[in-house]
Parts: sequence; C-alpha cells; structure tokens
Amino acid sequence: MIKIIRHAFALIREDKLFSAIYVAGTAVAIASAMVIAIVFNMLLADIPPEVNRSRTLYVHGRFLPVGWTGDMPYHQGHSSVALDSCYRRMKCVEAAAGVIPAMQNRYTIAGFGTTDRQGTEQSSVSAIATDPDFYRLYELTFLSGRPFSEKEFRDGERVCVVTDKVAAKTGGGSTVDINGKAFRVVGVVKAVSAFLGEATADVYMPYTVEGMGLYPNNHNPFRIAERYVDVTYDGNLNVRILLHEGFTLKDFDAELEPLRQQYSAVISSQLGEKVEWAVNARTHFFHKINFFRPDGADDQGLAMEAKNLMPPAILMLLFLFLPAINLSGLVSNRMEARRAEMAIRKAFGAKRRTLLNEVISENLMLTLLGGIVGWVLSALFVAAIRNNQVFLEIFVSADQSVMDTGMQFQMFFTPTLFIIVFLCCVLLNLMAALIPAWRSLRNSIVESLNQKR
Repeated sequence: MIKIIRHAFALIREDKLFSAIYVAGTAVAIASAMVIAIVFNMLLADIPPEVNRSRTLYVHGRFLPVGWTGDMPYHQGHSSVALDSCYRRMKCVEAAAGVIPAMQNRYTIAGFGTTDRQGTEQSSVSAIATDPDFYRLYELTFLSGRPFSEKEFRDGERVCVVTDKVAAKTGGGSTVDINGKAFRVVGVVKAVSAFLGEATADVYMPYTVEGMGLYPNNHNPFRIAERYVDVTYDGNLNVRILLHEGFTLKDFDAELEPLRQQYSAVISSQLGEKVEWAVNARTHFFHKINFFRPDGADDQGLAMEAKNLMPPAILMLLFLFLPAINLSGLVSNRMEARRAEMAIRKAFGAKRRTLLNEVISENLMLTLLGGIVGWVLSALFVAAIRNNQVFLEIFVSADQSVMDTGMQFQMFFTPTLFIIVFLCCVLLNLMAALIPAWRSLRNSIVESLNQKR
C-alpha cells in the first residue's frame, strides 16, 4: 500500500498539469455535493445544544369523532395535563417538554435593540416558553446562573433565562423589563445559532407565567353534536419527547397505544359520543425532512419519506456524475499515454488485475486530494451565504428574527459527514477511472507497443 501511495505521488509530480486539473475537477464535484450534505448535517446531526436529536420525538395530537370526514386542523397541541398524566409516566420517556415556540412569542425588552434580516432596527425579542424538561433535551451553555427550577415553574414566577446578547445590551442586571413587567434573570446562556432552530431564542421563560399571552391549557373548543366542549388533553403546547437510550419510536407508539385508547374511552364517555384521540409522533429526521407534504396531510410511512429524499439524492448524484464524465476523459487520455508502460509491465509478468488496482488506487489518491479541497470549498461557500435570505428560510421561520448566524465546527464535520465525503470520493473515482483503465488494459501487449510507435 505504501508503495502504491509513493508511486501515486510520483505520478502527480511527473504530470502536474493533469494532476491539477483532476484535483480541481474533483473538488468542484465534491463541493457541489457537499453543500447539500452540509445542509442536511446541520438539519439532522446531534449538534450542541441540540445534542439529543437522534432521541427526540415531536408529538402532535387531534380529537375527532369516529368516522369523521370533515376538515380539522392536523397539528393541534397538548396541554400540561397531557404531559403530566400521560407522557411523563411512560417508561420509555426520559423527558417530555412542553414548548410554545419562539416564533409565536414576540416581546419588547427595555434597552434592547436588534437588527432583523431586512436590516431594520427593532426592539422586540423572541421567547421560548417552556418547562424545566426543556433543559434536559437541549444542553444550553450556561455562562452564569442556572435554568429556572421546578418550583419557580409551578408557581408561575416571573423568572427567565436570557442569552449573552440580551445580557450585554441590557447591562447584565439581575432583572429585565419584558413588556413592562419585571422578570428576574436566573441564568445567562450562550446565544444559539439560528441554524439550530428548535432551541434558538433570546429569552426562555416558564409558560406558567401569567399576563404574557401564554395559554398552554387553553383547550381548543371541540364541536360535537352542535355544541362546543373542552378536551383536557388539548392545548397550545408543542410536545417534544426525549427517549431513554435504547428505545425507539416503535417502542413509544406501543407503550402509548393503551393509554391513547383509555383516554379516548374516557372522553367518549364524558361527551356521550365516541371520540378518537389520534397521536402522531415523528423522529427528528422525519420532522425536518418534509419537503413536499403540506401541513395537514396524513403520515404515510417510510415510503413517503423516502420519496421526499429522492430530489436531493438525485441532485447529489448529478453533481458527481457530470464531472465524472469529464474526469473519465482525462483518465482515458492518461491511460493512452501510458499504454506502452502497461504493456512492458505485463510483458514482465504483471497481472491485469494488479495493474487495474494500481490505476484505481492512484486515481483514488488524486480524488481524495480533490475531496479535501472540495470539502474546504463547500464549507467556505456555506459560511459565505449563511446570511442569505433563501438559505436562512431552510432553517428559520420567516417571522423569527433570532439572527445569530454563527456556525460551529460540528456543522461541517461529523463522523457521518466524513463517511459521506469518503463515499463520494470513491464513487467519483470508480466512475472516472474504472472504465477507461479497463478498456486500456484489455489491449494485447503487442498492440499497445505498436500503438505507442
């Protein structure tokens, strides 16, 4: 192997123009595909503070009369009653956080000003209203202080956790004025990048605080038999579940099913008509990979999700395949120039398979060099466009103005991303080198020597 590597670098030094063109072509191909891979990595990988993405479920519920065929909102939230009496009692659940997302909560803080993505100065901030379990799902970096406690949450105290940006602009005091109400600052965290949209906000507060327009248990009126009733499990909270290690979505659904049936029976008894509590839980992967399904469509399983992944997968293959055609032409010309060399080596007993493996290994070295350059180019490109409006829309809601667009190393490098880069290099190398090398080595020794003459 060491001999092959040395020989490969000797060939690179021998034909510098060919090597430069080959590496550049590979870099462009890999960079194009890696831009898509990096975007997927930022959406899906376990990146601080969203370190539990692989164990997180997003749960939605709805209440419908059995046999209902009319229109009903699909993504209905839960109440704190559902969290306490159902999800938090499940054995597979490590934590269950109720969240009112930042995009729904806009407040003003005295002395605080930000610039939104259009460059307009504004004094409003975004706030995530949640409970203590939120800090078990997301490992926010506390620069000082602590999360609000269970007691502070239950008592509905006006406490909050703010980012270092808010603390710096408001003087870092022990209190902040939010919508004219004094909140005690119990902790300061490092601002979360907008590319980690589930955990990013300026302020984190309990949803039990009154007077802030937060109504977690505001049960949506449910119409049945020409009358409206409240359903206790129905509310305004988004539910995020952290599963214990070793448990899966299938385990969660299996444990939830008897509880779901039991609650459906209780509600049906109270209402005097059979009602179904339908629960839809999705992993982080399928929560994010949702390109073409409109809100309100039913989940149709892995086949539907696989179909959603086809466009970016096809695009990545095109980014690799089209440059591979050009690189294949370069390799073919190179092999033509080396036909006499290969003929002489075959005359001295070298096997065709040995020569073929050597050619592929030599080209793989060039491809890996191009892959490294392409990886760097893709990272620079993503970093350069991180403030672009269209790019931000992939990660951040249009009405969310938390615009700390800083990037972490984990966004560009994870073990999974490394494997993707390596496989892209191998695939590109095989497409570009295998066919021309095989065709060249099929020629007889005499024919190759005469061709050189």
